[in-house]
Amino acid sequence: MNSRHIVRSYDEELQLLKSQVLQMGRMALRQLTRALETVISRDSSQAEAIMADDAPIDALQKEIDRLTLAMLARRQPLALDLRNIVSGIRMASDLERIADYSANIARHSMDLNSADVQKPVEGIIKMTEKAKTMLSSVMTAYQNGDPDLARKVWHDDDAIDQAYARLLKDLREFMTGEAEHAKPFTALMFVARCCERIGDHIQNLAENVHFIITAHMYHGK
Repeated sequence: MNSRHIVRSYDEELQLLKSQVLQMGRMALRQLTRALETVISRDSSQAEAIMADDAPIDALQKEIDRLTLAMLARRQPLALDLRNIVSGIRMASDLERIADYSANIARHSMDLNSADVQKPVEGIIKMTEKAKTMLSSVMTAYQNGDPDLARKVWHDDDAIDQAYARLLKDLREFMTGEAEHAKPFTALMFVARCCERIGDHIQNLAENVHFIITAHMYHGK
């Protein structure tokens, strides 16, 4: 099979970059899934495992940084190749932040046990499940080169933002009536903020996937 480039190793490097970004996506999705399970189960050992598993994702991001910087220096890429490399750097950064926020969700889930917070926790669960679907979809869009799916994911973040606004309103009402349970409600606000930020980072991923394919950064229009 003929290579797109005269230098075969260049194609191999581009393929390696894509496979590493996809691997980071799978790892970040696993962290987010486990964080949701921890919110539901309040399993402290699971929370500790999630925090410990953050290191391999950080290591993979550094490997992507090294690869992309070497490609920029050696290959002097243009057009699609340049978009793939630059967006690969950006996507790795967003995926690392998603994993970090997932670890933070797990860390603060232990503070939810000291009060009856079932109703707001249900809101957190819905937000996180939506984020999981979005993350899976945006990585599929990246793998398949699907700008339409990337645009859909971008707009799906509106649902997370709306759920976040409703949850904050509910939490303020709960805290007014049950001031003695400030710690778990504060933890819930932090977890909700993590979910909202994860949605923002997934939206960034969608923008970069769209940019790779179309050469235009999508911002909702």
